[in-house]
Amino acid sequence: MIWLILLTAFILRLVSINQSLWLDEAININNAASLDLKSLVLNYSLGDFHPPLFHILLRGWILLFGTSEIATRIPSVILGVFTVYLTYLIGQKLFERKTALIAATLMATAPLAIYYSQEARMYMLAAALASLSTYFFISLIKKENLMLWFGFIISTALLLYTDYLPYLMIPVFIGYLFVNRQRIKKSTLRSFIPAFLLILILIAPWLIILPKQLQVGLSAAAASPAWAQVVGSPNLKSLAVTFVKFTIGRISTDNDLIYALLFAPVAAFIIFLFLLSLFRTSHLRSILWYWLFGPIFLAFIIAQFVPIFAYFRFIFVLPAFYLIAASAINTINWVPSTRLFLIIFLVINLIATIIYFMNPKFQREDWRQATNFVHANASPKTIVLFESNFPAAPFDYYNKNKVPSFGALSGFNAEYEFVKQNLKKLTEDKDKIFLFQYLSQITDPQGLVSQELFNLGFTSSRIRDFNNVGFVYEFIR
Repeated sequence: MIWLILLTAFILRLVSINQSLWLDEAININNAASLDLKSLVLNYSLGDFHPPLFHILLRGWILLFGTSEIATRIPSVILGVFTVYLTYLIGQKLFERKTALIAATLMATAPLAIYYSQEARMYMLAAALASLSTYFFISLIKKENLMLWFGFIISTALLLYTDYLPYLMIPVFIGYLFVNRQRIKKSTLRSFIPAFLLILILIAPWLIILPKQLQVGLSAAAASPAWAQVVGSPNLKSLAVTFVKFTIGRISTDNDLIYALLFAPVAAFIIFLFLLSLFRTSHLRSILWYWLFGPIFLAFIIAQFVPIFAYFRFIFVLPAFYLIAASAINTINWVPSTRLFLIIFLVINLIATIIYFMNPKFQREDWRQATNFVHANASPKTIVLFESNFPAAPFDYYNKNKVPSFGALSGFNAEYEFVKQNLKKLTEDKDKIFLFQYLSQITDPQGLVSQELFNLGFTSSRIRDFNNVGFVYEFIR
């Protein structure tokens, strides 16, 4: 049965995997493909504000399989399926096989897990390693042996080399051990002290670099408060949205009231399941609640000072979400109720997943089509401009230097004198400009670049809107 679930998970993660790369994916891929290992780890990782493990693995993968959309996303597909299997194994450790199979089924069809299993970023690697670390942690609580300690130490250290929010799994583990210290063998509790020290030693080389990386991230946030709001603003709405996204994935509507009304029955069902799951809670099973809620609420507090709070950064707690739900579904020893609850949850998962597959609005930025539009309409005296200090990475990926492209700004924020001098130089002998207004509401809310193009004698001849990329303006003179 589990192999059928894993096959289903694999197939679902292959649907629409050839979507256009979006900004963060393209940045990752372009740098992993072009930089040497030292530069990738010590230079690129600083600006990306992530530890280097995924970048290193992606570089090795690209050397073997190339930089196509499908090739670069396959590692996340594999990691996504592996996370489903780990969810099953954890379910077996904590519950019976039936609950483990239900949890794996929910994780296999989870819309948010499917989405990020199709992305060339580190989030599914973090989910897999967090699940593996938790599996070893639970196993050690039940019964110690040397291989389990080795697995826990290595998987946790690798997790800390993958992403920063999973660092919050350490206080989760420590908090669980402290609260349940009377129920855990003293020898096991004592053994966790050298285990955490070994993890600290293994991660120490990167902790030396972390302060500099943190300084870069805080400087970027200070330079552009609007960008800081985009990447991780903490408020009650973003906290609520996290749990909404866990349930229905990326689908949404522009009207918050309609969104809330449509989601209300789903929310009531999820809350009911979580309350029902309390009847199956034990000191060992409570680790799921620590795993799910601990990182979210700790991150919410930290985000008051550092902009890190965004739902997609919590993919590593999704297995706990579905394990708790599965325990509730199988609470009552009555087959019809179990089937009914499972069917309702599967319907929610599959409807959200199908909407994602069918509606481009909920898919990734369509830079491929936007670049094709530029290529089809460019002349020898054409350049492409971006509302930033460099061309967008996805455009570079698809453009392959066919049409010259430049950033119109000097940094995060548009400065009129720089824009004026820069555009005068860049457009001196040009008769056609394509202006991408991607993220311009953050970097150039006053529209200084468009205004200066008009001042230089250009007129807007055509406007195209590309999915999640935004408007591309064609200027001629």
